[in-house]
Amino acid sequence: MNNNDFISCWNEVLVPKWNRFRHLLSGNGAVHSATAYDYFNIQPGDKVLDIGCGYGETCLEIGRIVGPEGAVLGLDCTEAFLEIANRERDEAGLSNVKFALGDAQTYELAENYYDVVYSRFGVMFFQNVVYALKNAHKTLKPGGKLCLIVWRTINDNPCWGLAKEIALKHLPPPGDNAQTCGPGPFALADEETDRGMLKAAGFENIEIFERNDADICIGTSMKEAIDFQILVGPSGEIIREAGDQGQEKLPLIRSDMENSMKNNLRSDGGVYLPSSTWFIMARK
Repeated sequence: MNNNDFISCWNEVLVPKWNRFRHLLSGNGAVHSATAYDYFNIQPGDKVLDIGCGYGETCLEIGRIVGPEGAVLGLDCTEAFLEIANRERDEAGLSNVKFALGDAQTYELAENYYDVVYSRFGVMFFQNVVYALKNAHKTLKPGGKLCLIVWRTINDNPCWGLAKEIALKHLPPPGDNAQTCGPGPFALADEETDRGMLKAAGFENIEIFERNDADICIGTSMKEAIDFQILVGPSGEIIREAGDQGQEKLPLIRSDMENSMKNNLRSDGGVYLPSSTWFIMARK
């Protein structure tokens, strides 16, 4: 029930790429979470656990919402992200926000403690999502709420799917022994599956299951958009795992990506593609 291999991938493979493209990854997450706050209705004074908090941007946002009477704990498995999170928390002067290094599947959490367990794109990567959700259920107070933002299917997300289709035109899919960051960003794409997982974890009362669509920026220039797609996400995994063959085919892949995305280039120089998520809220 541990995520050790996936945690190693995050810390050893993905950190430099995520740091390089943080402005895109975090910015695109914010497009969805800014809308989700209206649905989740986090209140001043709430105690909040943020699972898979990454750089901690959502923790700072929620810290301002809950105010000095509330508290936020951001939990993530990637030490380099939390170093940045702690520094930016200190710069923001938010003493009600703390961070911890750990795996939400196994991290020891106090029972019946939090008013809210929140996660923006954090729960899809667990070896066993139900196990992580059970831990979340345990730590919530009676009546407390689980608030999730997860990607819908890759077909609903051209921001990731377009580049994957192009990469697979030239390269084989990753093999069974590929180094990955977990089941993947689309592990919670199916509503029926999600409802079953939530029920298995003890969440019988699902109050919100809302689709949210938004165009997101995948590059502030065409070059950056292509660099982003060949290094991060499903297409990046395909190219990385193909090794020398991936590097050999890279010029063709780059050319195909540019041709496919040229109509998505806006006057500000950025490349924007559609994205789609679920907002999910369930009570204990």
